[in-house]
Amino acid sequence: MSDTKPPAIDPLLAARTAEALALPQLVCRRRACRRKNRCLWCFRSTGERCCMRNLTAEQRRIFDVVYHEANAAWHFLGTDPHWFETREGERRAGDDLGIAIARTEPGRWRREKWDAERRAREKRLAQFDRERTSGKDGSEGARG
Repeated sequence: MSDTKPPAIDPLLAARTAEALALPQLVCRRRACRRKNRCLWCFRSTGERCCMRNLTAEQRRIFDVVYHEANAAWHFLGTDPHWFETREGERRAGDDLGIAIARTEPGRWRREKWDAERRAREKRLAQFDRERTSGKDGSEGARG
């Protein structure tokens, strides 16, 4: 058995991630969470949300992936925006979801720069999408 502990989870970011995945409505056994559509309970020792114990292994894996996307966006969008340059595919969807979750976190580091980078990214992606649908990027049959 390994002696390494799992990395610490930020309780507030984990709550926003759980809410984005609708865990309070789908798996939480606490009535207060289901009624308010918010993740309200966590274990103080680990910061883990209480509803996490009700997830299957596959559901937990998905939560972990989404949480790590949000954590990366929360920490690095304001300082290293080149990590979020993917223009299409699953990677872009993961980046979009992570940024949307991290945006709800009030304690972002350097909030003004973070929001400026998010807006610049949205403009670049909107321009790319317009070019792709108009056929200017050289791809045939991109409309649809």
